[in-house]
Amino acid sequence: MPQPTDYWIDRLDGAFAVFSAYGVELEGIESRGDAQNHILDLIERDLVAAQEESAALADFEAQQLAEAA
Repeated sequence: MPQPTDYWIDRLDGAFAVFSAYGVELEGIESRGDAQNHILDLIERDLVAAQEESAALADFEAQQLAEAA
């Protein structure tokens, strides 16, 4: 999962685009400020996904401990 520093803004075909290690995240953005807002949204999405992954792992570990007992 990308970290916040793994997003960057560049120009693509005359508009702004947000990139990550995975490639183009969003393109055709009209202003740099809008691109920065999109990055904040992507960071929030990543944080939620990480929290859900951690919760699922904790549930799995709890289930494993319960079965072992």
